[in-house]
Amino acid sequence: MQAAIVSPMAASLRLDRTVTLNQLRTFSMVAEQLSFSVAAQELGLSQPSVSYQVKELETAVGTPLLDRMGKHVTLTEAGHVLHDYTRRTLNLLDEAALALERLRGMERGSLRVGASTTVGIYVIPSVLGAFKKLHPELAVSLQIGNRQQMHDQVLRAAIDLAVYSDPGLDPELSVDPFMDDELVLVVPAGHPLADRKKLALGDLAGESYLTREAGSGTREAFEALARSVGVDLAVAMELGSNSAIKQAVKGGLGVAVISRHALTLELARGDLVELDVAGFPIRRSWSIVHLRRRLLPFAVEGFIEYLRGGAWRTSP
Repeated sequence: MQAAIVSPMAASLRLDRTVTLNQLRTFSMVAEQLSFSVAAQELGLSQPSVSYQVKELETAVGTPLLDRMGKHVTLTEAGHVLHDYTRRTLNLLDEAALALERLRGMERGSLRVGASTTVGIYVIPSVLGAFKKLHPELAVSLQIGNRQQMHDQVLRAAIDLAVYSDPGLDPELSVDPFMDDELVLVVPAGHPLADRKKLALGDLAGESYLTREAGSGTREAFEALARSVGVDLAVAMELGSNSAIKQAVKGGLGVAVISRHALTLELARGDLVELDVAGFPIRRSWSIVHLRRRLLPFAVEGFIEYLRGGAWRTSP
């Protein structure tokens, strides 16, 4: 009697039968963030739910995927292997969804936009609003964070595109110019330097600087200028938004570098004064950034063309 032949597939682990896509997506987020709490926040789930899904996945594959050391999480060797395949699988599914979305056209699609703080608060909302009026059925979302956060979000394909400064030379990213920005140095009205002309940055060496958090494009641009002229910055306070910085400057807590786009009302009312300092204004450009390898939905392509074309500048 001939022995039955058992195929390698039948004898091997059948992930398609024991693993769910939700488990894989959850595990992938934990693997990228190396934190259950951050992954839960990104996924909009409770931390116990995230922990449960990862534990179920580990049970299904029969081996630990994560080393848990208090609040710290690292990938095991099996975790690294599965994460690599999970990312490729999820990317293929996302590409399939995009291909199907393109068949439906722009009106029934979605648009996930990210932007660094200044352009995200003072420019992009009005642009998105004008675009939404042209395509009222389009599902639109906007995420705002600092430059580094937006860079990471684009690379993870967590958003379709982002607008921020200084995206660097990453071969994975497609970068197109969007619009220019000017960073100016401001003090409160009545400050001893407010009426001085032709100041050098060194003239402010005794001042307290109010600045954004590490990763902010504004902060990085200012610090680069200070290094170039040999001035050491005495950072008095880090604040998480331009609004908080403006209020702190008006309150006399220090001086700050802020985008001109964020100062329209304060400069017009005379609450803040732009200093005449060598090297200022610092000119920089905001760019439109998206993954180069990704097939873009019609809605994303359409919005990028809308940004480039500038029709939003004259929209009512």
